[in-house]
Amino acid sequence: MRKKNQNTREKIIEVALKIFAKKGFFKTKVDDIAKAADLAKGTLYLYFKDKESLYVTTIEEHFKNAVNFLSEIETKKGSTTEKMTDIATNFVMHMKELKSSYPMFTIESMNLTGKILRNIKPIIISKLMQMTKIISRIIAEGIENGEFRDVNPDVAAFYFLNTIRTAFSGDVFMPDIGVDINTILKLFFDGLKKRR
Repeated sequence: MRKKNQNTREKIIEVALKIFAKKGFFKTKVDDIAKAADLAKGTLYLYFKDKESLYVTTIEEHFKNAVNFLSEIETKKGSTTEKMTDIATNFVMHMKELKSSYPMFTIESMNLTGKILRNIKPIIISKLMQMTKIISRIIAEGIENGEFRDVNPDVAAFYFLNTIRTAFSGDVFMPDIGVDINTILKLFFDGLKKRR
């Protein structure tokens, strides 16, 4: 029975993400989510007390999955460059799949009530810190094994996450200039300056 409950909860979150992304928080009704999940509205309330808690949980689950993915990559065999390329490629592909949900995960583009933002902001910041720390450890490994030059791994990790976001944003907002993940990664790994 517990497995069934977990599956139902996961289904609600998955459906909610798509609907919130498409309609936004305010236009989405709990009825919409229940109907799309093929559940009675009352059943949905067994798992989530209200629309706000479902929205917050949806965002939290999304980031938890990202942290889990990074943890898996960190333990994989291979060079640190391969690991980081894998991270970037998968993140951009995933963001493209959920293109319409992008505003849900960027604090600066949320137009929500103060209460919801107060609930979401610490989750996003905490998960981004976890993600940055994992990437920082990967970069530190690359520094240690001589693959990368000696830089501050925390700063490089933060920069890397923003680099990935740039690849996605460029593809969405400026598709004509040909921003692709390989071009972005080349800039990240090689920089702009000519080597002498």
